[in-house]
Parts: sequence; C-alpha cells; structure tokens
Amino acid sequence: MDADERTAAEAYVEESEAARLVVGTDPVTAKARADADREDAELARRELAGGLDPERLDALAEERSKARRALADAAHRRAVDASEAIGRRLVDLTPVLPVRPDDPMNVIIDRVTFIRTYADAGVVVDSNVGSLDSWARYRFDSTADAITGSGTGRLSFYTLWRNPRTSPVVVTGGARLVVNAHLSTDADWNGVAAWFIGGSEARATVRARVTFHALWDSAINAIVHDRILADAGATGGFFGGDDSASIAFNEFLTVSGFAVPAQASVLIEVELLTEWVATSGAVRLDAESGAFRVSVPHLILTLT
Repeated sequence: MDADERTAAEAYVEESEAARLVVGTDPVTAKARADADREDAELARRELAGGLDPERLDALAEERSKARRALADAAHRRAVDASEAIGRRLVDLTPVLPVRPDDPMNVIIDRVTFIRTYADAGVVVDSNVGSLDSWARYRFDSTADAITGSGTGRLSFYTLWRNPRTSPVVVTGGARLVVNAHLSTDADWNGVAAWFIGGSEARATVRARVTFHALWDSAINAIVHDRILADAGATGGFFGGDDSASIAFNEFLTVSGFAVPAQASVLIEVELLTEWVATSGAVRLDAESGAFRVSVPHLILTLT
C-alpha cells in the first residue's frame, strides 16, 4: 500500500465514522451538573448539622431544584444554538446520488409520499416533501404525575412503492435518515419524602425504525430495521434530577429482505420513535427549535 492509498483509506474511515451516530451531553453541561451535585451535597450537610428540620430541608430541595432546571434550560439553549452548524455538517455528510442507473435492479426514490404523526405522539410543526428534501420539524412532550405513565412519540415518513415487474421480487436496500434534535428528561424533587417513598423518575429512548407494510394483505408487515439513537434517564431523589442527549445522526438504514408479489404495492415507513416512562417527571424531544429537524432525503431499493 503506497502513501496515497493509505491517505485515501484513512479519509474514508474518517468520513464513515463522521456519518455515524453522535449522541451525548456537552462538556459544559456535564461539568455544570457535577458542580451542582457537589454544591447540593455540601448544602445538605450544612442543613443537617443544624438539626433535622423537614420544612427547611424541603425548602432547600425546592430552591436547588429551580437552580438545576435553570442549568438544564441553559443546556437546551446551547444545543439549539449549535443546531445550525450541526445541520450544515449533516447535510454535507449526505452523499450526492448518482444519475439514475440503467440497471433495473436499483430503484432510487428521491422523495417520500407523505409525513405524519399521531394522537398523543407529538406535533409536526412544519414539513416539506420534495426532491431530496423531505423533512419535518417535530416536537414531543409528555409528563406524568405520581401515577406512572408511559407511551410512545412517533414521527413517520411514508413512501408508497409498486413492484413494476410481472414476477415477485425481494426488496433490500434502505433509507437515509438525518436527525438533528435534543432529548431531555426531568424528574421532580422529593425532599424529605425521598427518604421514605420511591420518588420520581423520567426515562426515554429514541429509536429509528423501518417497517414494510404489505398493501395486498393488511395482516402482513415487517420491521426490517430497528436501532437505538439516544437514551436519557433521570431519578428525582431529594433534589430532583435531569438528563439530556443531543442527537446528530446521518446514516443509511439498511433493511432486511422483504418479498413483494408481482404488480403489488408496499408502504415503506421510516419512523422516529420516542419510548418513555415517567413518574412525577417529564420527557421532551425537541426537533423543531433552531435548525433542529428530521429528514429522509432518499430511499434506494434493490430488487432481486
């Protein structure tokens, strides 16, 4: 291997890794949380040194919870401020599609058919369906009180495709999904009650999923790709708690084979799912603020 080949190989690896999932808490937020935790512990020790006063301790927990939520709000603002630069980088990572090949085994679909969400599954604030430009600005918020709640946020991009052949085919290939978003969870403070009861929590998982729906038989559908994009979880305890993760994702979701009869139609669904559970807590997926959004630029199907 000569130097030029090695350089090209290293560039390929760097580009491939850059296009993979980027998820996590920014360093400023991580340090702020660690500093706040140390301050919380010191304040609690001082209060206890003066004797056990439940009302005073609850007041401290409430005050520190407000400060913690201010830090969480600041983390969200930083993520929104960074969203435009991240959005540009994600666009640059989407490859230019080749001219439609003559090979009839490959089908390039440059736009989805429609975009939608569902009752209690989030809100599409804005959307577009266009050539290499199908996207949605979306948000999902959910809260639960002392009674534990759970559910799923769901944003779906649907593409209708018909097998043009007079013989059955097996469809592979996949869809490109781009996600620029921020996931956050918040669990209420419990104060002195945390010493005696289970307390509060909020947890969420964001997933990417591709499902093929057979229109010739409504009983037939198959999840052909499923992966976790981000997790966040918080436990309330004495002072309350929060967690967050920024998502910057651009990847081609390859799918397992799905058989389509001759002249039959299939509905291909690319979903962004937010699975959540909370007790006296809240979950939020922000894919609308700043330059946040979710897009499916294209699908590529291979027929065999």
